[in-house]
Amino acid sequence: MEKYNKLYQFGVADAFVSGLYHGELPLTTLKENGDFGIGAPDLIDGELTMHNGKVYQTKSNGQTAEAPEEAKTPFAFVSHFKADVTFSFVMPASGQNILEQLDAYLSNKNGMYAIRISGLFDHVKTRVYPPVDQEPFPPLADILDRQNFFCFNNIGGVLVGYKLPPYLNGINIKGYHFHFLSNQLTEGGHVLDFSIHHVKAEVAILTGFTLAAPTCHSFTTYDFENTL
Repeated sequence: MEKYNKLYQFGVADAFVSGLYHGELPLTTLKENGDFGIGAPDLIDGELTMHNGKVYQTKSNGQTAEAPEEAKTPFAFVSHFKADVTFSFVMPASGQNILEQLDAYLSNKNGMYAIRISGLFDHVKTRVYPPVDQEPFPPLADILDRQNFFCFNNIGGVLVGYKLPPYLNGINIKGYHFHFLSNQLTEGGHVLDFSIHHVKAEVAILTGFTLAAPTCHSFTTYDFENTL
């Protein structure tokens, strides 16, 4: 079966954001299912970005490096990336403008898309979540004040991400979702805002979805009906 442009996901967004942060899936297994994608580290402490088959962790202190092979994730989604359409934009543009231009091309409102945007970034603002160490873990909404924010200027890099439809919301997160990784592979995080020029935007149309559910006790006993 064709491996490209199939979305593989481990974990469920609603459970993760509610505090199920224990990593269960080894990154070695994640890499078997994709070479491109995003996710969360075990017990958070930042963000994960998969680019060209390698997984990088941006920690809460802003340091970015390749994640250890033995690391695990509680929530991640990846794909084997092969672009169906490539666009180029030379003039400087805000992130909002780039996404509006992409929206004009992504005509299937219920489609799933993997998107890679590379270029020279005039500005990128990212955020990372802190580590947690005491159960019961607080939901993400309760640790917003502990996020760290980083701003990068005049930097080459790539946005790795997806646009997913509303019917996946809860399982995943609808709309655009990007992580940044610098060309030096030493800066990153979840993207909040950006401006860019000399843009190359590559879009892969995803044609299938596989969900791997955790088997840990906290997930198998999680009450989706009465918690959400």
